[in-house]
Amino acid sequence: MQTNDKKKKPPLPVLLGLGLGLFALLALALWPTSPPPGPPPPPPSPEEVFLDLPKIDVHTHLSLSQVPEILGIMDENGIDVMLNASGGGPNRGLPSWARVAAETGGRIRPYCNFPFSAVEQPEFPELAVAWLNDCKSMGAVGLKVFKSLGLGIPLSDGSLLRADDPRLDLVFETAGNLGLPVLIHTGDPQAFFEPPTRDNERYAELEAHPSWSFYGDDPAGNAWPTWEEIFAQFEERVARNPGTTFVGAHFGNAPEEPQRVARMLERYPNLVVEIGARVPEIGRHDAGEMRALFVRFADRILFGTDLAVTDGGLTLGSSGPEEDRRDQVPAFFASHFRYLETARRGFAHPTPIQGNWTIDGLSLPREVLQKVYADNARQVFRLELPSN
Repeated sequence: MQTNDKKKKPPLPVLLGLGLGLFALLALALWPTSPPPGPPPPPPSPEEVFLDLPKIDVHTHLSLSQVPEILGIMDENGIDVMLNASGGGPNRGLPSWARVAAETGGRIRPYCNFPFSAVEQPEFPELAVAWLNDCKSMGAVGLKVFKSLGLGIPLSDGSLLRADDPRLDLVFETAGNLGLPVLIHTGDPQAFFEPPTRDNERYAELEAHPSWSFYGDDPAGNAWPTWEEIFAQFEERVARNPGTTFVGAHFGNAPEEPQRVARMLERYPNLVVEIGARVPEIGRHDAGEMRALFVRFADRILFGTDLAVTDGGLTLGSSGPEEDRRDQVPAFFASHFRYLETARRGFAHPTPIQGNWTIDGLSLPREVLQKVYADNARQVFRLELPSN
């Protein structure tokens, strides 16, 4: 019988199988441990739609004459309630804002402002208690403390009244007893405490508003406190009044250092923060880290913008040499929503005068957004959303 010295070839399906197997092994060996990042998302289109969730803006500044304009802005941008940080006091402003609250079904509600400059008067303790009780009875949702406490209220000895001055303990204790949360702005951006030169990243603001600089000497010729000194006063005030809820304005007065804010939130259960006028700052931090912070403290962060609609004009978070325009308002709010709701990268922040950079979105879960937009404010200020 004749034999064939050549080996018999495997059938074609076997060859194909072996080839595919070798290709798969080679692909696995060469495949990276994680896929490379894809291209950045396209710029937002005019048709982008944000979640239809209730929204309470806890930090605005409003004038009585502008109420119709304010309501129009709220309706156009999905804001259910605005809290007015410039509500005035029982003897001026607050009674009128109480009427606005009633007439708008609670859509616009005032904070009360306090005359800290009276601290050296003998009757100050009695004045403080009476003032705050009147604020409460007139419908104030809380007490708004401006940055002048620590940076602008002179005492008879030439020094500035400190936010942690023991004589003010009664004010904040009484606010806590009355259930008046304290929206407190202490200090300012860290760049405002640095030389106001062209290499200062907030130079555009400082050029437009030279009085916003806290570098060098104050008008009395004394050295301004450092940013660290002012922030220490804020932390001491929160610590001294554990029975009072403090709302740290502008992301806890330290948007440049979110982990410092996180440590304060860990340490002081009576502290919450709001994001007004600081999305440009917090938005340039690592989006993953900020998202984790928002999720971790989902019950402690409130929505705010620092929008001003006043007789002096419109201000979208901060002002420059020219007034902001009404047609810029939708983009202002949309940038806030885009930051909180989407994963977009490298888009414009709400307030260009605050810095020449872009921000990255957080894409927060819906349940976190519900808390940040409205639920936390409802709990802190004991609010009910207006009925439609």
